Amino acid sequence: MLYGKKLIALCTSRVYDVQVNEFVRTLNGLLDHKKYILFIFNINNDMYWESGNVNAGTSVYSLIDFAVTDVVIIMDEKIKSEVVSERIASAAKAHSVPVIHTDGNCKDDDGIYINFDFDKGFEMIVRHVIQEHGVRRPHLIAGFRDNPFSDARIEIFKKVIAENGIAFTEDMISYGNFWAKPAAEATLKLIESGRMPEAILCANDFMALGVCGTLAEKGIRVPEDVIVTGFDGYDEIYFSMPKISSVRCGNDTMARVVFDTLRELLEDGALPGSLPGQKGGAGQKAGNRMPAGRIMVAPELVKNGSCGCPDSEPPADVFGKLNASFYRYQDDIRQMFNISELVQMSDSFERIASYMKDDHLLHTCCIINKSCLSRVDDYFGPESIGGEKCFEAERILLYDHNAGVYEPQPIGNSLLAPNLEKMTEGEYPLIFTAVTYMDKPIGYVCFSYNSCEMPDYAKTFQISTALGIGLGGYIIRQYQLYLNEKVEEMYKNDFLTRLYNRNGFFAAFQTLRAERRYEGQTVTLISSDLDGLKYINDQFGHDAGDAAIKAVADALRNACPEGSLCVRFGGDEMAALIFGDCSAGEIMTRIERDLDRFNADSGHAYTVRASCGSCTAVLDENFHFDDVAKLADENMYRIKRSRKAAAE
Repeated sequence: MLYGKKLIALCTSRVYDVQVNEFVRTLNGLLDHKKYILFIFNINNDMYWESGNVNAGTSVYSLIDFAVTDVVIIMDEKIKSEVVSERIASAAKAHSVPVIHTDGNCKDDDGIYINFDFDKGFEMIVRHVIQEHGVRRPHLIAGFRDNPFSDARIEIFKKVIAENGIAFTEDMISYGNFWAKPAAEATLKLIESGRMPEAILCANDFMALGVCGTLAEKGIRVPEDVIVTGFDGYDEIYFSMPKISSVRCGNDTMARVVFDTLRELLEDGALPGSLPGQKGGAGQKAGNRMPAGRIMVAPELVKNGSCGCPDSEPPADVFGKLNASFYRYQDDIRQMFNISELVQMSDSFERIASYMKDDHLLHTCCIINKSCLSRVDDYFGPESIGGEKCFEAERILLYDHNAGVYEPQPIGNSLLAPNLEKMTEGEYPLIFTAVTYMDKPIGYVCFSYNSCEMPDYAKTFQISTALGIGLGGYIIRQYQLYLNEKVEEMYKNDFLTRLYNRNGFFAAFQTLRAERRYEGQTVTLISSDLDGLKYINDQFGHDAGDAAIKAVADALRNACPEGSLCVRFGGDEMAALIFGDCSAGEIMTRIERDLDRFNADSGHAYTVRASCGSCTAVLDENFHFDDVAKLADENMYRIKRSRKAAAE
């Protein structure tokens, strides 16, 4: 329960799909919004029943808070992944939250399954064609070979024609892969064979549309020359010439059965996992009850002109739904991808948030993983685990259009969205969709539209996809800029000492000269050389020699004023160029003191010493670095020779 209301979590795919939208609109319209809250957890692409194809979008299901959720509804046929459905169901079971599956068959022994009786529906239309229209030479265009849904329709076809005394032969079956073009190609082969059947029964409506189009192109009349039927009852059957006979598996009907089941679970006190309807509820109203927690919803035979029957009246809102579906292709797409491009080219998340002040983003807010803000980590690196990667504990609100917030701010992980309680006061569901890029979650969008209509729901795909591309591109670009900086740093800095190398030093010096920042001022060059490097390398190894070089470099850098250019020319030869008045003697004394401290603390069996020399000049048109360096080196070598002579 959340905010005193019972929370229903609906897990689905493509909330902008006509069938899903019909289910949501019907279910939401039946709910008493003083008692119920509906959250929709949506992915933009289904899984196509491939067990290994679990994409990053499914991470949105990890946002379900089972501690406050009262019922989970999983639209298995829309998600099309037993792995994903079972994962959601298992998490719900661990929290004793009941699960309702629609059109599902995953491994959830405690779940309640509400399924269309597809077998009964397909049998209805085959019997209609064979028995009521007297067809003796039927042909079936099935789906994919070895597909369980397709195979089930083939078996029903064989059963019905056998019961009506028609002998089955293999040439009665073609395969259209559940799509219009392959079905059209199968129809061409039938025509070319010269053995046209009296009726072509298709395993779904899209194939029937393809068949009718091909027959019309070849001058073959429907239904005068050949009957054509479909299956599923999509709205498109009413816009064909002639209208196509089919079997309607109405998602509005499914939603009503689900609502009755919800009411019995949450209001009549049914136990989680038990079969509802013991008091004459959902199952008895909708169709025949099956054992093991299944409620079967009977489809409806739709007779139209393609089989020779008078046309049926289309659903009352079919024209409105078709008109609304065109909104999926309006100019919003262009505007969203314009925003996406701006996001990719931004220089900060603050700038990104400012671009969200756009009317196309009304009723939305976006939350991202905190690690997206880091430009020094490879967010899309090989450690990514796609859809199994849940959202991070630390999250950032990127923007909240509802509240007028366009500045990134931390929200932790306690809430799905800011102002959640206010957003749940309305009569419409909240929709959560993951924002992904390169199969890794970046964050998610919460949509709080004041309707359940297609024009709004179509935007969920546009917005989440555009944000994914924009934010993903921005994150990669920032990491690339960071890598470029590191490469630049490697190019201009010495790896061991982190001082400038020769190239870096002269590039920095020439930049300063071009800026004329220190023109006419004095500059001092201090030249430094490690004493006894060969001895250290020979007696203690090159690692010890490197440590000694680094100690001298650190002492040189620490002794010089800020803004000095410190360089390692190579080997143990180092120098510092200091701008403005300074005391070279004090700097060289600080270098010696720093090395004394190093020797006292290091515990090494060798002593690190450096000889230094200096030269001061004026930075004007007569300044030549090589001349100044030569004088500084001469002074440094004079000191080195005197030290060596004193030691002998």
